[in-house]
Amino acid sequence: MVKNNIRKSLLEQGLALSSSFISSSNEIIQKRFINYLNTKKIANILLYSPFRQEVALDLIQETLKDKSINVFLPKVFPNRELKFNSFTNDSKLSRNKYNIFESDSENFIRAEKLNLLVIPFVGVDVNGRRLGYGGGYYDRALESIMHTKTEQLVIGLGYQYQILKDYFGELHDIKYDMVFSENDIHHFG
Repeated sequence: MVKNNIRKSLLEQGLALSSSFISSSNEIIQKRFINYLNTKKIANILLYSPFRQEVALDLIQETLKDKSINVFLPKVFPNRELKFNSFTNDSKLSRNKYNIFESDSENFIRAEKLNLLVIPFVGVDVNGRRLGYGGGYYDRALESIMHTKTEQLVIGLGYQYQILKDYFGELHDIKYDMVFSENDIHHFG
């Protein structure tokens, strides 16, 4: 119940953001992440198709075109299953049942093979635990890598108001290594 109340409040706050704030903050957040990305050697990155007030990825996608990095997007399947398939310049995108764009590629990758995962969120608690939309898609899809010591980095891109000083995360919730906002880079060790 607490998570539902927090989720509802954060989603309402997102709807109240001005278009100028969203535009300027999106640019700051993406540039901050691109600077970080330029310091990493990775082969496979998971991105997302922005939904609602989630941070846009246009600058990041443009930057990745010039790099030898394989890009993957989430794809929804029956029984609340989420898989990750390739996204290239040639990929066709279509909207899923939630009105989120997905790649049509049949080239899928296991979560364990992803080096850097950029996962959207509604909120993040003081420990870096993710609050999503409540379906548990990412939690289930990434369960195999969340509770083992891996070299993968889990990154969030969001607005400062979404990063809370509350404790609401549970053990099954995805834990971020870092979250980039318009004000700061938050580290969760």
